[in-house]
Amino acid sequence: RSRVTRFGVALAKDVMVPMRDGIRLATDLYRPARDGELVEGRYPTILCRTPYDKTDKRYSEIADFFVPHGYSVCLQDCRDRYRSEGTREYFHAATPHEGEDGYDTVEWIAEQRWSNGRVGTVGSSFAGITQVRMALERPPHLTAIWPDVVPTNSFQHQSREGGAMQLHMFWALFIHAQDAQDIADDPEKQAEVWADLTRLRELFWETPWKAGQTSLRHVPTLEKCLLDYYTRGTLYALQAGELFAADPGRGE
Repeated sequence: RSRVTRFGVALAKDVMVPMRDGIRLATDLYRPARDGELVEGRYPTILCRTPYDKTDKRYSEIADFFVPHGYSVCLQDCRDRYRSEGTREYFHAATPHEGEDGYDTVEWIAEQRWSNGRVGTVGSSFAGITQVRMALERPPHLTAIWPDVVPTNSFQHQSREGGAMQLHMFWALFIHAQDAQDIADDPEKQAEVWADLTRLRELFWETPWKAGQTSLRHVPTLEKCLLDYYTRGTLYALQAGELFAADPGRGE
């Protein structure tokens, strides 16, 4: 049976959604439309929060599917990533504001005239981590989450396993560094990160890793993550001040 399409899609790009500390997160809003005009009404909303650029096709196709079926879709760049504002506290899978930012975004959506107050979240991998962390904060208007290929505790089951750092996290930190806001205007530092990505096998054998040794030194928070993932066998207190060890169930 063919699927009946009810709506077209209207897009508002980079709507700056305020967080409780005043930082604004860039959010693309996809809403039901006909003939290029918004169809007024209150719709359930699908939210995806990502550090990997909300405009990527793997995210925009979420809107391509859901909006024609009568949903609004919000795609958001996480704090300190791409077009969102930041506080230089992007600590990879242990970013301290992640849960609160998710909570504030859900509740912002629920206040909008086009929302019916019901918000569900989707996303894979890191976009699944953002869901789990947000759900722990229990936003009142969060109706459902759909985290995919994601651990429940990123420190114990992704960053480290069985007492050792998982080496895929070494690669991941360079991927997050190459498009970090810290070096967004510095092509030479970006090129240095990419050069390290091409010689990861060599870098693996240069242990023990130390501060200043790799191009991650250009993104201090990610270099700190490397040293924490590598040397700390238990959940740890971030330099930013959030103590996951006090509540292991909240660790990321």
